[in-house]
Amino acid sequence: MGEAFGVTYSALQKAEEMFKSKNSEMVELLDELEGDLQTTLAKWEDDARDAYFDSKKKWDAAAKEQAKAVKEFSEAIRTASENYKKAEQANSKIWA
Repeated sequence: MGEAFGVTYSALQKAEEMFKSKNSEMVELLDELEGDLQTTLAKWEDDARDAYFDSKKKWDAAAKEQAKAVKEFSEAIRTASENYKKAEQANSKIWA
């Protein structure tokens, strides 16, 4: 026979909140780093500046994808939690 399976809703909620929080922290940190770099970047010239902007374009795309993945994972956790709750409520009605 199969093993018992259970869900802890508070753990799912904490996981969802953690992913949202860490995503916000990441965005804030990247914005802060970008702001700090602007002063120095103004002094860069020619190839160094061009190389930075080429790399930055790739970095920005990767950071955007990462933020999207974290957001989607957070949403998946919320959806799973909601689905488990609905299933539990439906199953409870069977025995009522």
